[in-house]
Amino acid sequence: MTLRHKIIVVFVLIATAGGGTYWLTGYSGEAVPRPRPVDPEGALVELRTGNSRFVTCRRTVSTDTRHDADLRHATAKGQHPFATILCCSDSRICPEFIFDQQPGSLFEVRNAGNVVDDDVLGSLEYAVEHLHVSLVVVMGHKGCGAIKAVVEAGDTPLHDHLGILQTRMSGIHKQVLESNHRLDAEVVDRLVEENARQQALAVVRDSPALRTAIKSGGVRLMYGIYDMETGVVKFFNFDSSS
Repeated sequence: MTLRHKIIVVFVLIATAGGGTYWLTGYSGEAVPRPRPVDPEGALVELRTGNSRFVTCRRTVSTDTRHDADLRHATAKGQHPFATILCCSDSRICPEFIFDQQPGSLFEVRNAGNVVDDDVLGSLEYAVEHLHVSLVVVMGHKGCGAIKAVVEAGDTPLHDHLGILQTRMSGIHKQVLESNHRLDAEVVDRLVEENARQQALAVVRDSPALRTAIKSGGVRLMYGIYDMETGVVKFFNFDSSS
């Protein structure tokens, strides 16, 4: 085996270990784009394997700064994300790190409490219809401050625009009142999960376009919960009948 062939074997091993990298370096020194997942199953596998690398402190894709220029040039010509993530605006939530992805891979929609409103639906519809993403994930996170604010307020309206949180979280209003203003982790995290499920329900309830795409099977809707301490994202299949 020649030295050139040995080098090729080494590059193949690097490419496959740890779920693969977004950019591989060829002999020319140029970056080669990695194939984009084209179906919901492939997209979910990509998110799971990327999250596994994050949890085990073995990120590769989001730490590859050698090819930043190549990435900028490639994505300036157009974006081709494989999934869209509705998540909280919390400064500790960084989907590119959590799923070990580079810019151009995830179409993100963010607001406090990862709630669904008209702007969010428009963004999700754009991602599905124009960017052809096949996976939509509503991702809440443990210890969410927006959930805590709603729980603490109970039946008392929050002031100014904060009241929108209560409006958009009406699906958990009964559970909020039953919690009796308790802010312990068990209560808050249970409401975080239920809110994520309710927001996923709002996606299919309030957007005929997304409902049709999901019903056809070409797009999959899931919700998930991110644990800020462990780094793990737990995914849940969404069932609108539950």
